[in-house]
Amino acid sequence: MYLHVLLFLSWLLLPQPTLGINTTISTITTAVDAITSSTFFIAKNGSCSLTCGNLTIPYPFGIGLGSGCSIGSWFDINCSTSSDPPKAFISTSNVEVLSISQNQVRVRNFVASACYDINGNKTTDNPASVNLGDPGVSPYTFSDVANKFTVVGCDDLALILGTFGNKNLASGCLSLCFNRSDVGDRTGYCQTDIPKGMTYYNISLLSVFYHTEVWIVFSFFLKTNA
Repeated sequence: MYLHVLLFLSWLLLPQPTLGINTTISTITTAVDAITSSTFFIAKNGSCSLTCGNLTIPYPFGIGLGSGCSIGSWFDINCSTSSDPPKAFISTSNVEVLSISQNQVRVRNFVASACYDINGNKTTDNPASVNLGDPGVSPYTFSDVANKFTVVGCDDLALILGTFGNKNLASGCLSLCFNRSDVGDRTGYCQTDIPKGMTYYNISLLSVFYHTEVWIVFSFFLKTNA
């Protein structure tokens, strides 16, 4: 039986439109402040497309690299037609966009996973990382309110290295299962907060007992329920 360390599939990004590239802070602030709820779900002008597949792309975002449809290059959206329906990606980080509201962007997150065989040998190791851009330059941060760092599994230790501002942070979460009741219809579970203002993270997956104890517990459970 394979056990995975998983993170949530979707995170929320908080646009901070007071920062940008080749645009002054005051210009961006003024432009975004002028966007109201009544004018949010519109494109910049008649020549700019408002949709990418099933997703609405409102200004200050815009479809096309250097198209002039966004407020700046950080808000350019790449609309990929390689899938049906087309998918939208933030051009500077190649992160898939799932929805956009006036103050939040929901994106698809990369999932980290690891598996071990009965002898404690790692058979699969898929770390995960996302870089939204340099701190102080990127207009995006991971929402510390809407997101949690989450581990699902047994005997799984996930370490997260994050960057926020000019600081680095290392944290982790450990999930263990020692009894049959811990692993009946549910696996272990661990969750912790992420720091405010984080623009980058890298996740590494480790194990305390290399899942050998988990194999024993699961084997006993399966035999007694055969």
